[in-house]
Amino acid sequence: MRNLAVARGAGLLGLLALVSAAGSGWAGDVGSFRGASAAGTNGKRLGLAAPKGGATAIVFYSTECPISNAYSPTLDELMASFKGRPVRFVGVCVDPDLSNHDVEQHARDFSLRLELARDPSGVLARKLGVTMTPESVVLDDRGEIRYRGRIDDQFAARGVRNANPGASELKDALTAVLKGKEVAVPRAAAIGCPLPETAAGPANPTYSRDVAAILNAHCVECHRRGQVGPFALETYEQARKRASDIATVVESHVMPPWKPVAHFGVPLKESRALADRAVATLVAWAESGAPEGDRAQTPPRPQFSSEWALGAPDLVVDLGCDFPVAAGGEDVYRCFVAPTNLPDDVYVSAIDYRPGNRRVVHHVLAYVDVSGKARERDLAEPGPGYACFAGPGEPIHGDLGGWAPGMRPSFLPDGVGRSLPKKSDVIIQVHYHPSGKAETDRTQVGLYFSRRPIKQTLHWNAALNTQMQLPPGKSNTEIKASWEIPVDVVAYAVTPHMHMLGRDMTMSLELPDGKVRDLIKIDDWDFNWQQSYYFEHPFDVPKGSRLLVEAHYDNTASNPRNPNHPPKLVGWGEATHDEMCIGFLAVTKKGQDLTQPGAKDDLGEIFRKQMEERRAEFEKRARAAQEKAGGASGAKR
Repeated sequence: MRNLAVARGAGLLGLLALVSAAGSGWAGDVGSFRGASAAGTNGKRLGLAAPKGGATAIVFYSTECPISNAYSPTLDELMASFKGRPVRFVGVCVDPDLSNHDVEQHARDFSLRLELARDPSGVLARKLGVTMTPESVVLDDRGEIRYRGRIDDQFAARGVRNANPGASELKDALTAVLKGKEVAVPRAAAIGCPLPETAAGPANPTYSRDVAAILNAHCVECHRRGQVGPFALETYEQARKRASDIATVVESHVMPPWKPVAHFGVPLKESRALADRAVATLVAWAESGAPEGDRAQTPPRPQFSSEWALGAPDLVVDLGCDFPVAAGGEDVYRCFVAPTNLPDDVYVSAIDYRPGNRRVVHHVLAYVDVSGKARERDLAEPGPGYACFAGPGEPIHGDLGGWAPGMRPSFLPDGVGRSLPKKSDVIIQVHYHPSGKAETDRTQVGLYFSRRPIKQTLHWNAALNTQMQLPPGKSNTEIKASWEIPVDVVAYAVTPHMHMLGRDMTMSLELPDGKVRDLIKIDDWDFNWQQSYYFEHPFDVPKGSRLLVEAHYDNTASNPRNPNHPPKLVGWGEATHDEMCIGFLAVTKKGQDLTQPGAKDDLGEIFRKQMEERRAEFEKRARAAQEKAGGASGAKR
């Protein structure tokens, strides 16, 4: 749970204020909600405090409730009527299965200009006594509830519009608060859709009985001494003081770091996503004050081996030195070239990564180079290795997977291997993030050679769009890419890839009969949390199928990850300030049997030939377009 602390900040004070209040009371018989806050769509807490002498209007809504959506123009008009006055409008989305990106996209679609927050577990709604959507609550600058109920009387019943609406309770309540008067109607029953049911956790959860097991299984691997997590979660006291933080990041699915959208596409191996019940347990535990419970019920802490998880590797390659990482500054992306000195070609069936210093190693990728170009690049640049960002920057023979916190090594299926030619080099790309003090790292990669005959070699190919253009000031530019699969294959894994401007990416397969099979969706892209995702069960993909990629990009000044200030036109490129749109697919050639006499691994050759044909076709079209443009220009002259 890296960066857990930044998510809730002072939210614990707000949560304690909520817990201390009588959640079922109406205006006038509850305590102060001065410190109340909600989960913002940026992953941080959003305070709900009203401006001095003013008010906060909190509107609970659901994207799936027609009445909620119908009130979008009304809310826009209401906000305009209070423009320039000390009134905040906060929209709290209660849908439990939406991502932050989904909520923001819905707000754009319906022109909702409120400050956005989320309450997927219904914690805030329960404390404020809200039961419907849309339903509004008005807080004054002392944190007291002055009004709760409908926005106005546009609807007489669910699905029934009032032919003669006349009441405007929310507007009247805000006007009264601004004038320092009592609200004439402090309560008006809301008409709309009931709050969605949330997953139920155990009643009265405790750390010992319920929470420790969840943290042990999903968090402690990174959140223990000497690991990438910024603080430990191995004991009750360590977890208790972070209870509010934990609740926020698991509720918003920021942690554990697992980017694929749940229940979308092909089932994936080693999912780190928390089950709904586990999320509900952690939220309920924080909400109830994080009780410890009976210490005798606390499960033993998990044991982590410092040795290689799969046993001693056949070959270990490393950075070749203790690489220094500065105390501060920008993140570092560095490629190190390690010779294998293998006398013969081999196949690799498993790879294990051992980061030398998990305080600074964010993730690691590795590639196979047979050209010697990476070695030349390393020698040409001062210091160990060479600077790199999106990849090794040189054509490669193949890849050796990668590591990110939480990933565990495993063997490929029998008969499947990765090619590692004799005398080849391994390029180890490490992403470092400074820890605040000077550090060193010597990451190692353990390679396990295949002991059984290899029938198929694992290859990666991709759908990509090298002609992409992202105009400045556009927050949701759509880019598509496709790749037609030239032979029958078996699919094993996917790797979505973008840079800093990426918002989301969806990968799917369009089969020859026109049917579409979804593979994966990342709806809240983060360059710092990307990896390869292996399918739980490899599956056949017939010749003529198309790998489809659809991605969206935010090239505005409001995107905090935008490396260009001010934003500028961005196209394809390797550098940090460039972009990419690639959907990789790992496959083997169906029916291939390299154990047979004369059999050849020609899948890579087939892919290269196809790529050359595509490049030639593109260049032909580009020349034709230039000639056409030149002819038109000559005709004008």
